[in-house]
Amino acid sequence: MKTTRRKLMLAGAMAPLVMGGAGRALAQAAGFYKDKVIIINVAGGAAGGHTRYARMLQPYLLKHSGAKEVRIVLMPGGGGLKAANHVWRVKPNGLELFFGNVSTLILAPLAGSAGAQAFDPVKFSYLGRVTSEPRVLTVGGKSAIKSIQDVQKLKRPFVFPSQGTDEDFYTMAVLGDALGFKVKAVTGYEGNADTSLAVIKGDGDGHITGWSESLGPIRSGDKNPILMVTSLPSPDYPGIPVVTAIAPAAKRATVQAMATILETHRSYIGPPNMDPQAVAAFRAVVTAALKDPDLLAESKKGERPVAPLEGALQQKQVAELAKASANLESILKAAVKDIQ
Repeated sequence: MKTTRRKLMLAGAMAPLVMGGAGRALAQAAGFYKDKVIIINVAGGAAGGHTRYARMLQPYLLKHSGAKEVRIVLMPGGGGLKAANHVWRVKPNGLELFFGNVSTLILAPLAGSAGAQAFDPVKFSYLGRVTSEPRVLTVGGKSAIKSIQDVQKLKRPFVFPSQGTDEDFYTMAVLGDALGFKVKAVTGYEGNADTSLAVIKGDGDGHITGWSESLGPIRSGDKNPILMVTSLPSPDYPGIPVVTAIAPAAKRATVQAMATILETHRSYIGPPNMDPQAVAAFRAVVTAALKDPDLLAESKKGERPVAPLEGALQQKQVAELAKASANLESILKAAVKDIQ
């Protein structure tokens, strides 16, 4: 008990120092970005989840950075690889950044994707995660497929509309390998809105999206959720099976590795060797924006949850995940080979 009390007293004593440090970091950020233009390249189309989150955060980044403008530039293509390759090559001055899924940056090089040959995921500058929500496999509301067991019993490949070799493409490959069904990826779609429409119309069997992107179509009956790619069941939909619970024992480590990578989710990312002042400044801006009461209220109202992870921790996490994911390599490479 004395030890616990001592820890609490130390934590209380340290709180002003931590708050003071955060305040200084934010003041420095405002000084660094004052009257400058920040360009955020978003890895998605106008109706996609990345864009909706980026636009929700936009005014709060502006507010806490002191910048003259925070400009959103949509850069769909290659499941996020077009934006990633662009930001890999920009000047590392902190004025042009990338908003998208970290998981794609980790998975695409493992798969040997042609679009990921120019960059090393560990060397990007990670500036802060905005959210981490479960990925969910949904099928069309009128589909004869009602469960993941129906998918496993199909006497043909599961047709998967895809916007490219993004994290959902790779997740589907891992699911097929772990749960014993064949996948036929049909590429060429422009973002989540296109793949969603294909599933609703019946042009494809199903696709994977972030949970917040799935809620509307699920509630309207246009889609049915049949599997969560995460470690924990949804408190709102506890009846949806979780892949880490139903995968065969021999495949459990593989699906857990994929679920952990997917938790890196929507984040702000800078080029390699980014100016250390810019790194510290933008990380402080993201942290302040994600604590802003007005943002939190907007997030709750719009059912777009935030789950922040500070950039320095994220930098370390990505390095660890990149090393620990080698067991996915053969599955991912086979998936890419199938669509070439």
